[in-house]
Amino acid sequence: MAAYGGGRLQIPNSKFGKYRGGSLQLHWAKCAGTEWCLLDKVDLTAVNDFGVFVVWRPGDSTRAPAVLYVGNGSLRHEIAECRRDPVLAAAEGLRITWAEVDPRDVAGVAVYLYQQLRPLWGEVPQPVPARPVNLPLQA
Repeated sequence: MAAYGGGRLQIPNSKFGKYRGGSLQLHWAKCAGTEWCLLDKVDLTAVNDFGVFVVWRPGDSTRAPAVLYVGNGSLRHEIAECRRDPVLAAAEGLRITWAEVDPRDVAGVAVYLYQQLRPLWGEVPQPVPARPVNLPLQA
């Protein structure tokens, strides 16, 4: 496991998730034990491979949580790009999670996440059939 601030970054043992009931069960990354990772604090040297990720603003007493972006591709590169984005970089306290996905499935998983989470920003995914997965904010 790679270090993350005062805690440890939890990387699942299996590379890709397993199918259960027609849905691909992904292993969504968390930091500092069971806490969701902060976008600006994730150690990108611990993020490898290809997959999908979700960036969101957590809710509080004055506003509801909101999914801001769903991304896919080379995780280290794409997450670094999000950090450089002026809109996302200006916001404090954004959370992120990611899951490694077989490159053959990543487009369908991205479509499903986009349809289900309805992010405020981002590119519309490729026109491929959606591949159902367990949603990260319910993990």
